[in-house]
Order: sequence, then C-alpha cells, then structure tokens
Amino acid sequence: MTDIASRTALCRIETLTARIAKTETARQAAVAAAMAAGATWAEIGHALGVSAQAAHKRNRWLRASADGTETWHEPPLPL
Repeated sequence: MTDIASRTALCRIETLTARIAKTETARQAAVAAAMAAGATWAEIGHALGVSAQAAHKRNRWLRASADGTETWHEPPLPL
C-alpha cells in the first residue's frame, strides 16, 4: 500500500504527463500552421530552439486538417 506522499507524487506525475501531451499537440498544430503559412525550416527550427535540420527531421511528415484542429504524421507510401 502506498502512503499519501506517494499517491500525491503519482497524481502529480499523471497531471504533468497530461499537460505535456496537450502542449505537444498544440505545438504540432502551431508547426503545421507555420508550414502552411510558408515558414522555412530555419524559422520553424529557431522557434523550436533547434536547427533547421532537426525541425525538418522531426516534423517533415506532419500534416494538419484544413481547420487546423487535428495533426498527424503521414510518411510517404513505400515504392
């Protein structure tokens, strides 16, 4: 049986994990919007705090719905 301090810490972990997931979703939507608006990988990388190459590697397959409410990664079909 866990004590109150352990349960409190575990609840905090769950809360922070949910916030991270929500923030990551929002960041992906912002990257997709920047891509759609014509931002360069250098600009996106600068905003993310990484190089253009790192931004491209992580987000090159990022796609967004027309209304910007959903994002997903869509690699090309194999030849």
